[in-house]
Amino acid sequence: MPTRVHPPLLKPLMKPRFRVALFFAYCLCAGAQAAEPPRGEQTLAAAEAAMNVGDDRKAENLLSQVPPSSLALPQIARAQILRSSISLKRNLPMAALQALPSGSDHVPLYAERIEDLRARALFQLGDPVAATRSLVLRERYLQGDGEALADNRELIWQGLQRTPLSNDDVPRIAVQDEITRGWLELAWQRQLGAAARYDSWAAHYPKHPAIGREAALARAQSTAPRGSALAMPSAISPQPAAVAAAPIAPGAAPAVVIATASAPFVTSGSGRGYALLLPLTGPFAATGEAVRAGFLQAAGAAANEVRVYDSGASPDQALVAYQNALSEGAAVIVGPLQREAVGAIARMGQPQVPMIALNALDEKSVAPANFLQFGLAPEDEARAAAEQAVAQNLRRAVALVPSSDWGRRVFAAFSDRLRELGGQLTGNDVFESGTNDPSKMIKRLLGLEASESRHKALTAVLGKDTEFDGRRRDDVDFVFLAAKPSDARVILPQLRFFRAGGLPIYSTSLIYEGRGIDWPSIRVCDMPWMLDSSGPWIASRNTAITQIPDVMRSYPRLVALGSDAWRLAGLLHDHRLQTEQLIDGASGRLRVDADGKVGRNLSCAAPNSALSQALTPAPAPPQP
Repeated sequence: MPTRVHPPLLKPLMKPRFRVALFFAYCLCAGAQAAEPPRGEQTLAAAEAAMNVGDDRKAENLLSQVPPSSLALPQIARAQILRSSISLKRNLPMAALQALPSGSDHVPLYAERIEDLRARALFQLGDPVAATRSLVLRERYLQGDGEALADNRELIWQGLQRTPLSNDDVPRIAVQDEITRGWLELAWQRQLGAAARYDSWAAHYPKHPAIGREAALARAQSTAPRGSALAMPSAISPQPAAVAAAPIAPGAAPAVVIATASAPFVTSGSGRGYALLLPLTGPFAATGEAVRAGFLQAAGAAANEVRVYDSGASPDQALVAYQNALSEGAAVIVGPLQREAVGAIARMGQPQVPMIALNALDEKSVAPANFLQFGLAPEDEARAAAEQAVAQNLRRAVALVPSSDWGRRVFAAFSDRLRELGGQLTGNDVFESGTNDPSKMIKRLLGLEASESRHKALTAVLGKDTEFDGRRRDDVDFVFLAAKPSDARVILPQLRFFRAGGLPIYSTSLIYEGRGIDWPSIRVCDMPWMLDSSGPWIASRNTAITQIPDVMRSYPRLVALGSDAWRLAGLLHDHRLQTEQLIDGASGRLRVDADGKVGRNLSCAAPNSALSQALTPAPAPPQP
């Protein structure tokens, strides 16, 4: 056998130890080349493939095997779409609706599919208003695809014909955006049968995507035999005079500004100016003054159009202020501030003019039409904490909240949003506000009690003491802490002591008073007015600190609430406020939903140290 001759440069590599190294290097390279996608992605893709061929059982089985913690945000959206599709195939529209995220703008790649499924589920549930709104929203993600846009509009129209509107839908139609409102009013006209006025609809919506359909409906109406189905009145009580109302003449007082003059739900009004209902006497006078200061500062030169009414400390006083505002011709009413007063006015029914209540009704109450609810709900901050954490790929949380109604509301909002985004709550506990020693509770939350129990059991088995180094649980990516500053000063050192000091901590604005907290470890979910260090709110905030320093030190967020209340009131007054419209405000990015609730999208960041110094009262001068 001939002797193998190696080139001189390769001879050192032929020694046994190098051959072993080369073998392992080859294995590693081969493994890298043959690397497969993560198991979660593989299983999710297989589930989608099964659903594409109509095998919903296999798709459901595969989907159940996907570990939620292995999915990124786009994959979470795909999983939610798949669950919803499975439920719709089984004629379970409520389950399909619940499987979807509450919004779709965070995953634009899948937004059109999300809104399509949402609309189909809503139509099946008998909610044509919300279904139409979802399909109108879907068109944002179909731009440039003429065929898809045409299919989407046909889906709207067919859905509205299969799912007729009812009298209960009328107040909700009033607060929709112009495109959604146009579809709904055209469907309403069709249901009016012989009383329909398609020419009036076309005059008010000359550029609506449904233009052309009303002409076909008018021709069918004129040729329909007397007594035919098309000429029959609908189940909705016809109001032809209101439906056919003419456009507002130039210079005339506007109708209720969140509706159009052509809608049967319009209430005409001749009021001018703004009424601001706030507690200026009694125990809530200081909070009322803060909102008033923010409102008037934002109004600027238009402040002379604002009339302020004292809503006092009781619902009865607020009702008197409300009636006075109406009798004196207000075009828009803002306030009151206390929840009980807001409820008392809501129970009186639909206001004659648009109203922005500065608090929310309780969960069991239903708001009338023309009634917006705008307040600084801590639930907005809790949901922001979940959203910001998941966006940073922090999915597993432990939560610590006070044992109060406020704590329960905040915890529910945080945990619901976290699960909706595919996150996991691995532990939670409550504390009594004012506690001096939360160590036992924190050890329980972090799993250290279980670690200690295992050590004691081992000691008992061995019959001698052993060295113990307790370890916290390892299934935690971040901590959600809802606490006021005095409680946080006690809890934060304990978290660090029990091995959680390296975990990110997200909190609501309650924790932030500007001093006494180890801020670098905390992300506070708060409004731009408080967190902005380089954005558009600095100038307005600095002006407020200069002009109303005492109010800003005590209630800076209520000043922001008043400022944004003016923005909303101005949009209402000028007939420019639409549902689902995004408004950049001092208290957050605002969005009005179909029920008149004003939600806030917030950010989470380290608190603004410069603002902390500006809001901290100066030390008192020494006494002589």
